[in-house]
Amino acid sequence: MHRSKYLALLTMAAVQTGCLSTLLGTKESRSKNYRMPAPGAGWEAIDPAEADAAYRNKVDKAILNVSSVCAEERFRSLEDLSTDVLKQLPDYSVISPGQATNVDGHPALITEVRGAVDGEPLSVRLAVIRTQECVYDIILAGSTLDPSSRTGFDKALTGFHDGTKQ
Repeated sequence: MHRSKYLALLTMAAVQTGCLSTLLGTKESRSKNYRMPAPGAGWEAIDPAEADAAYRNKVDKAILNVSSVCAEERFRSLEDLSTDVLKQLPDYSVISPGQATNVDGHPALITEVRGAVDGEPLSVRLAVIRTQECVYDIILAGSTLDPSSRTGFDKALTGFHDGTKQ
């Protein structure tokens, strides 16, 4: 597959089809009360499409995006919400099962899977975070995820801050 077509497919897979806001909400139901830092040097902001924000790693071309939805769906389990995002990637295998953690004092679940889109490999790290009013998903997707992409994902999680009252 041509590199440009593959990157377009990767962007679509990471930004449009998988995020919770696309699956469960509308632009009107998104949070305006959170902050997440840009992943840092070596990343460029790209069109987020249906996500709230998106970045591309210049090294491995991985895509990092964040989406939010503030609706009744936030009461579903983090496992169910993660499954809803990941089922957009057909025939995936779990590399790292959902690990419960806290992000900015809120419950979160981080999962890593490997699958394929149109025969091209795709690795995905997904964090689903539940706050008092919203659910956020932070997705890192790429054919390979080098250390700079993993660092960008970790920086996004560490720097995430929900501005609503807890």
